[in-house]
Amino acid sequence: MQSKKEFALLNFIEAQLKPALMIPWNGVHVPVIVRELRYPEIRAIGDFSLIETFSDMMTNKRKVTVAEMIQYSELQYNIVKAALVSPTYDEIMSTCEYPLIAEQVKKEIALLQTEIDNLPDGPKAEKLQDDLDLKRMEYEFILPADFIGTIMSYALQIDKTDIKLVSEDMLFEAAVRANNSNGSIADHLPGNFSDFNREDIINRGLVIYHERTKKDK
Repeated sequence: MQSKKEFALLNFIEAQLKPALMIPWNGVHVPVIVRELRYPEIRAIGDFSLIETFSDMMTNKRKVTVAEMIQYSELQYNIVKAALVSPTYDEIMSTCEYPLIAEQVKKEIALLQTEIDNLPDGPKAEKLQDDLDLKRMEYEFILPADFIGTIMSYALQIDKTDIKLVSEDMLFEAAVRANNSNGSIADHLPGNFSDFNREDIINRGLVIYHERTKKDK
């Protein structure tokens, strides 16, 4: 396990070796040193797919829950935190605090929590819990969307690979060919893919294959 000093030293060395990228921050480009994440680092962040993204979930004709919104936001922030070299995630967050707004949100969170604690379980308590979670998002997730999106794309090598071109039909066809040959779904979908992409293709391909073949029975 790396100590904080060792981690800081490695970050410093990497910052000297990597050129800064111009990353948008609310439309204004700022120099930031970012690194691409290795496969084990990506897997350590959590179980997620680049084929089925949060935006896909929102267009799949079902309501996205507040819990899902928070889970996706936490995933984004963990990726950004792992990818940032200079400034570090902690350095950026320390400059993004708005004391007056933060204090007000903290008070609102405390009031909502007190109200929830005094209510029996039921629809009203669930609604207030959603309100509380949204307030926490407002307080905790304050980085601009363009900044997060650009760093995620770089860290996960999204623009370097063909992963965003992959469709459900392509995955199903590859899964059928793999099933007929007892091979891997990823081997039947040609393209430029990272190790993480290949795992994503296999996992999503299996899900889609079972969903579609189940419907045909």
